[in-house]
Amino acid sequence: MEDVPLANADLNLLVVLEVLLQERGVARSAQRLNLTPSAVSHALNRLRSMFGNELLVRDGKRMIPTSRGLELAETLPVMLQHLSTLLDDPMPFEPATSTRTFRLTAPDFISPLIPQLLRDLGKEAPEVSIELSASSSGAVQKTIDGQYDVIIAPGGTQKDGLRGQTLGKWPWVVYGRKDHPAFSDWSMQTWAAFPHLQIGNSTSLGQGPVDKKATQLGIDRKIGAVVPHSLYAAPILTQSDLLLSVPEITLNGSADAYGLKHSELPFDLPLMEVSLLRSATVGDQPGVKWFFERVADACRKLGWKED
Repeated sequence: MEDVPLANADLNLLVVLEVLLQERGVARSAQRLNLTPSAVSHALNRLRSMFGNELLVRDGKRMIPTSRGLELAETLPVMLQHLSTLLDDPMPFEPATSTRTFRLTAPDFISPLIPQLLRDLGKEAPEVSIELSASSSGAVQKTIDGQYDVIIAPGGTQKDGLRGQTLGKWPWVVYGRKDHPAFSDWSMQTWAAFPHLQIGNSTSLGQGPVDKKATQLGIDRKIGAVVPHSLYAAPILTQSDLLLSVPEITLNGSADAYGLKHSELPFDLPLMEVSLLRSATVGDQPGVKWFFERVADACRKLGWKED
């Protein structure tokens, strides 16, 4: 006889069949399955039709399996156990005993997040550690591929291969030392009159949103210095006449410490959106989902994410 096509198989009927083959009786099977004898008899008729075999035949007060029924009595329990394992939730993540290292990639301006995150993890998962990597041109693809567990990145959450949530949106502002002469007579002309600090590299000069908008407005600005990371910015600004035009979150952790002042950018730019993301394919692992929520909680405590 040909095998039963999977498309025609009712898995619920297979559970009934397993019990029937073990109990060898409709009444006992019905009691064990918490069904009526009529429902079990109906299921048996459907099973006979599905397999093209009687499966169990009556012999006085009991039922005995056919040869096909005996074959199924051996193989069905193992198959259903495998199926149950397949459908079960994956092994849960146990933070209290885990020694996993989670990989986070993000811009350097998120540095204030790390102490808060470490404090939170220390309470719940004392042996877990974090490996932080700086943002790079390939960070998004590496997160999609699972090389990073979580990424914090500018831009919206609608990215192919990534799933996540928006942390917030920040306005563009201009930072300078607290007694900077520009702030006493703030205007677009004043903004352009002083030298500027840029975060990035020399190849990105003129490519950012600020320069593109300034060019559209017919404004030239002089770049006095270029630094690779935002962590360099505050010490330089506090001891120079340089100005820095960035989203407000960029110096969120150092502006107050260095006594910096900021004012609104003298022309309009869209708010910068920052998102927290994980891989759409491997980011559903319980451990990654747990770490993602811990990062989101830490951002919320810093006021970066609203409830």
